[in-house]
Amino acid sequence: MIVDVVLAAEALLAEGPVWDARSSCLRWVDILRGRVHRFDPATGVDTFFEVGEDVGTVAVRAAGGLVIATTTGLYTCLEDGGRRTLLHAVDTDPPGGRCNDGKADPWGRFWAGTMLDDPHGACALYRLDPDRSLHTMVTGVSCSNGLAWSPDGTTMYYIDTQTGGVDAFDHAPSTGALSRRRRIVDIDRGWPDGMTVDADGCLWVALWDGWAVRRYAPDGRLLATVEVPAQRVTSCAFGGPTLSTLYITTARVGLADVADQPAAGSLFAVDAGVAGLPAGEWAG
Repeated sequence: MIVDVVLAAEALLAEGPVWDARSSCLRWVDILRGRVHRFDPATGVDTFFEVGEDVGTVAVRAAGGLVIATTTGLYTCLEDGGRRTLLHAVDTDPPGGRCNDGKADPWGRFWAGTMLDDPHGACALYRLDPDRSLHTMVTGVSCSNGLAWSPDGTTMYYIDTQTGGVDAFDHAPSTGALSRRRRIVDIDRGWPDGMTVDADGCLWVALWDGWAVRRYAPDGRLLATVEVPAQRVTSCAFGGPTLSTLYITTARVGLADVADQPAAGSLFAVDAGVAGLPAGEWAG
């Protein structure tokens, strides 16, 4: 599979790609610049609005507009960033962390986790329900990252980057409850970051410092590797009219010499040879 640069974004830390089927665009964030982007693949035009603080992820809101997770908490806003409204303040213990990766699930809930450089285990994964109640779902987290659900909804996949792998939970679609956590993939190339699932139920895992996205079977078998000309691959999401294009975000933050990898921080795309699943929307 050959990856192409579709946007030479030069992002510091691109993350959180999500296909917005209503607008036929890819939404993504540049975390450290505090920007929420909108990329139109039909025209190649990318626009953004400023949040004013680090922004970890973005999701589409079913009632219109967006929901975002930032340094200080979970907010709703218009598509252009206007009318930003705080739903829940979110902090780490000790303070000083921020919201990181997250996404809306197919049942109208929004999930987002936190990260803190030190100490490890001080963060958590949260679930925001359509009634706007906030629930702490996983504790003892160091860097909450990729989230995905099996096509039938009975399994949720989760990445806490510092653990070096992908875990699975039994998941109840009707309530969002989690149980029976277990390890299904140990990563031996870089660190696991963002993640998505295709229509066959296979996982696509972005590898920070791994120069690649890997596809795994639900039982953890490695099926394919997509090589990416950027060291810090952060996340991936299916998009396009048939959901068969895999969009890949990357970062250039912390690289010793960006000149050695000029495509770092770009948005890439590849024909994955398989379709993805429609992105969820928060129903609140």
